[in-house]
Amino acid sequence: MVRKRGMQRETTSLKTKHPYATAPMSTPPAVAFAGPGPAGIAIQAIEVCQTIQSIDNTVTLVANKATLVRVYLDQSRVAAATKVRGEMTFKTSAQGPATYVPAMNELVLDPADGSVIDDKRDAIAKSLNFRLPDAATAAGTLIIEVNRVMQTGGDDLPLSGPRSATVTFVAAAPLRIRCIGLRYRDAQGKTFSPNAVHFTYLRSFLERAYPVPSVIWSQIVVDASFAAPFNDDTVVEANMQIAAIRSSEVNSGVDPRTHYVALVDDGNGKNFMRGRAMGIPTTPQPDTVASAPCGVPNGFGGDDDPSYADWYGAHELGHTFGRYHPGFPPGQQDASDPAFPFQNGQLSNADRRFVGYDLGDANLGLPLQSMAGISHHDVMTYANNQWLCQHTFEGIRVRLIAEDEQFAPAVA
Repeated sequence: MVRKRGMQRETTSLKTKHPYATAPMSTPPAVAFAGPGPAGIAIQAIEVCQTIQSIDNTVTLVANKATLVRVYLDQSRVAAATKVRGEMTFKTSAQGPATYVPAMNELVLDPADGSVIDDKRDAIAKSLNFRLPDAATAAGTLIIEVNRVMQTGGDDLPLSGPRSATVTFVAAAPLRIRCIGLRYRDAQGKTFSPNAVHFTYLRSFLERAYPVPSVIWSQIVVDASFAAPFNDDTVVEANMQIAAIRSSEVNSGVDPRTHYVALVDDGNGKNFMRGRAMGIPTTPQPDTVASAPCGVPNGFGGDDDPSYADWYGAHELGHTFGRYHPGFPPGQQDASDPAFPFQNGQLSNADRRFVGYDLGDANLGLPLQSMAGISHHDVMTYANNQWLCQHTFEGIRVRLIAEDEQFAPAVA
């Protein structure tokens, strides 16, 4: 079975005690340090991550969005493999109270490990990781400081290097989505409609990857105006039907900032409909609708989870926010975005400046992971292993703010 994607016409209370247990029954040997310079653990960098980030934290941090702090430590300063844990604090001003946050993981520092910081960024287990509580991600300035690094079950270790980072969270607009499943029949009278899993995976992907604090979501399944087998005009019919539904519902009171997207089941690969947006607006136009196929990927797009509706739907929705194609792979996709800054449709160029971050979804069993920028591709490509690059993340964020301001319902 071969699927092809069509060309686009397409505040937490202050803790007074550290959250660690008392001393263990047996104390591990003290850490021996090696090499030149003062003894201690050197902090190499502090990275504050959402969807995509650079080591110097240049990508906008969206307020009230799930956020991870990664602390990178120099493993060459220990004489033997050592397990460490850590604790950080955050506060909103230099004189303000600090809130303590323990690391999510235990980190092994091994002097035989030759990983440089770029290698560590590509592997989520090679840093001390801290999940910021919701209260820490409110709009405004946040001061993050590494408070302690300790040998697991042992003493605090001396620290050197940059112990703090100051970042700013910027208010952003929510993503309003009305997802409509289109139920159709084939020539034998068999009915097909999207399973619940496809709606769930699309919603989760948008919450995790898009530059938004939240997704305001609703969904419904209706009878389609078309039947299988499909042709190149099927997606046009789908979009026309969705546009008509949107017009009627907005006239009846639905928020005009809501984007509408259809899902059409692929009938186990027999009825694959190429996705398409009704247009690619150069100005804020939330009435631009889109339609996308859904089904079990079985490796399609490098995807092996239960649905490809997530990245495919996110691609078509991207067009409704004015995002064009990077032109990758060549010959399979038009290069309609001349401003796309990364080679081969990747999340980063060879300098490895940008790394993708998926903070996961426990309800779907999706783990926290980092995504190497040179082996993952932007969601607007037709390539495998898709996520949002900095260019797409910022573009959708800015367009969403413009739509939120321009199309806000009148206040009575």
